[in-house]
Amino acid sequence: MTLAPIDRLDLLTTTQGQALRARLAEVGYDANAIARGESVAGGLFDALRLPLVHDALALDDTPASDLALLCAYLTRVSWDRFERALTPALAALTIDVGLFTQHADGTVGTGFLLMPFMGLWILSDPLSEDGDAVMGPGPTTNEIARLLPMRPPGSVLDVGCGAGTLALVAADRGCAGAVGIDINPRAIAVARFNARLHGLAVEFIAGDLFAPVAGRRFDLVVSQPPFVTQPPDVDAAVYLHGGSFGDEFAVSLIVQAPRVLNPGGRALVLLDAPVRPDAALHLRLRAALGDAAVDVAVFTTPGMSPDLMSIGYTARALETLDGYAVGVRRYRHHLRALGVTEFSHAVVLLLPPGGRFTISLPVRSIGALDGDAIDRWCDAIDLASGAPGDLLAATLRPAPGLVFTEERTTPDRSVEPTWRVRSERGVAVSRELSEASWALLEAIATQPTVAEAVEAYADLCGTTAVHVREQVIGFVREHLAKGLLVRVLAA
Repeated sequence: MTLAPIDRLDLLTTTQGQALRARLAEVGYDANAIARGESVAGGLFDALRLPLVHDALALDDTPASDLALLCAYLTRVSWDRFERALTPALAALTIDVGLFTQHADGTVGTGFLLMPFMGLWILSDPLSEDGDAVMGPGPTTNEIARLLPMRPPGSVLDVGCGAGTLALVAADRGCAGAVGIDINPRAIAVARFNARLHGLAVEFIAGDLFAPVAGRRFDLVVSQPPFVTQPPDVDAAVYLHGGSFGDEFAVSLIVQAPRVLNPGGRALVLLDAPVRPDAALHLRLRAALGDAAVDVAVFTTPGMSPDLMSIGYTARALETLDGYAVGVRRYRHHLRALGVTEFSHAVVLLLPPGGRFTISLPVRSIGALDGDAIDRWCDAIDLASGAPGDLLAATLRPAPGLVFTEERTTPDRSVEPTWRVRSERGVAVSRELSEASWALLEAIATQPTVAEAVEAYADLCGTTAVHVREQVIGFVREHLAKGLLVRVLAA
């Protein structure tokens, strides 16, 4: 698929962008409009399901469904439906700036995607075989966007910004200093259009990794770098391929991130990485970072199998099933040759000043994390790294999203039960608890301070607080780090 020309996109003014946004919102072209299409034969190859999606949306006969056909599924609509969806004035404007094209038969189409995302509409390219295609929001973009604080810090840097999605979300939430970088000049042009469309003051710069912001510092660095494995006979796509294994580019980005972080800042990078038996991801990153002054936390969940990865890599650009068999075997044979048998889906968190931990935390799903959960965990880590007096004075409670169960394999009450804590959301690590740990956790969860929990636990054990204090402090430090405990601040 040939990429749509972008030479007229800069004709759109901020005022015109405001009018276009208002119309998109008025007719309900939002996530629900896309969901209607995605609910049709979900999970099948697009080549199999899209004819049914197009039919369902066309029969719906609403402006929102017409815009979904045009902007999400790249299907032509009649001029009458196009004008009805956008109004005659906006229809003419969007033709003039090159967003849409009127064809000789009177229908209207586009070579761009224009997707609703977190209250914004993000222009991008269909992810074709063209290596310069500009990536917009997708399922994994939603995952990392959820990790942004609802009130972003003063400065945010989106590295490998593509269509500018993360920087734009940060600016829309009130960040006064959002910057996006991409090596692809086309991506920068599209991202700047998206900023004008939304009236957001975001700085987008073309360049390689952090070179365009050398000497500058940021409170938050975010990135969803390309992380797809690249077989030797596949041409590289800037938005997609991250090296032979797939994670080489992401590792290079992570290694350079500390140099642009403010003290007290953080970096968040989302990627899929092949599981290498000789070195876990967090240890590979620590070795690559060397003595960089950052702590490293990797929140992980099992990724797709190499078979499913190969299917996904191949199917992304297929409009028909022609060439599928050759393509999917190419990826699978490459992964087999590398010895890759499983993947990890991960978010990497870097925190200055470093010297405290390098940790891997398995989570229920990356989608179960959000900015609040990351904030709570960072606060918990600060407390866990602090002085014993600070720990003893703190009020701690189980993290939100935990489920506690007492399980018995028999009705016989003389048989000891098994106590478990399971995380439904957040960063907590699910685990089995001993009877003593269960009792200590209960004391911490019900007492005003950890110091008073020490007293309560000592009474339960029939001893003195002096004898259990270090045990309790060690337990608290461990379970703060594992996300099971969080600090509760006084109202």
